[in-house]
Amino acid sequence: MRADERSLGIMTRCQGSHFVDKGYYKKLTLYGRKHGMRVFVFSPRQVNFSSRTVRGFEYRNGSWQPNTFPLPALIYDRCFVGPSYRHYKPFVEKLQNDRNITFLGHGLSGKWQVHQMLTQSPQLASLLPPTEILSLATVNDMLQQYGAVVIKPMAGTHGIGVVRIKETKSGYEATGRNRENQPFRRLIRDSAGLKTFIASFTSGRKFLVQPYLKLHTPDGTPFDVRVLVQKNGQGDWETTGKAVRLGDKRSITSNLHGGGKAQPLSAFLSRHFKPAVHSKIETTINQVAEKLPRFLEECHGRLVELGIDVGIDTSGNVWIIEVNSRPGRTVFRLIDDPIAKRHSITQPVRYAHYLMKERVGGY
Repeated sequence: MRADERSLGIMTRCQGSHFVDKGYYKKLTLYGRKHGMRVFVFSPRQVNFSSRTVRGFEYRNGSWQPNTFPLPALIYDRCFVGPSYRHYKPFVEKLQNDRNITFLGHGLSGKWQVHQMLTQSPQLASLLPPTEILSLATVNDMLQQYGAVVIKPMAGTHGIGVVRIKETKSGYEATGRNRENQPFRRLIRDSAGLKTFIASFTSGRKFLVQPYLKLHTPDGTPFDVRVLVQKNGQGDWETTGKAVRLGDKRSITSNLHGGGKAQPLSAFLSRHFKPAVHSKIETTINQVAEKLPRFLEECHGRLVELGIDVGIDTSGNVWIIEVNSRPGRTVFRLIDDPIAKRHSITQPVRYAHYLMKERVGGY
């Protein structure tokens, strides 16, 4: 097997030598090297398709060193979608269409598209909150029906731009996080003010609207459950870990980037729910972890890992809040789960090994 056929390129956004998740990529590199695989980080904008090479960075001798690499046989897509993704998209698509390159998985396109796919599943559709594309009419309709709604950007991450709007005696109250991920609360006098607020806050970006679900503890602490599922070294889906993320009481979201904390799932559920409800919640979450990845892959195409965010309301009902194809792993370090932490790092390399063997019929 040629050297480039034993290579794994981590595709991400690089500004020179600056890129996020360096600690994670360092661990992937060292684990891959132990198993005869060369791992490096690159930006899709640095690919030279004529020479089939790419400028990137490899962790060696204690630091990230620049180099020019042959295009890798396998690509691990960590190119997070956001407002500037349009600058990367043409290069990503050209790599995806290259017959000599295999992507470990293809990134999900957005919250609305994922929601539309999951509504087709008989087992999962009932766990999805009612969801619509945001307009003043859909906000007003849901406010009339539920009294409070949540608006969220279609392509947002880390809880940024998620806002609860609820009716009050004197008008409306908007609570959430702005574009700088800072918490805010605003009182709005009337429907004309609400229209102005929504137009200004969304500012041309596409948003979704859902009923506000009471996803908090009895003392008002928002929380959700992060479930990490990944492909293993046999090409099968496996649950790596589950953990609760708790947010600030001033916030409506529990994302760790907003100052949240983490706890093990079972201990948390036993504190806040009766045994029968606790058992039912865990059973439902396990069913979601088993069924969702396979169903989504059938609709979407190959995936390598998913972060499934599950909400549990005050009545013990389980809701699928969000599915992320480029999930973070911080939560398992915070709850001191060494097995989940280790697997979260090693599984992508194991799956890459599996795909390499599939490509060449064994070493």
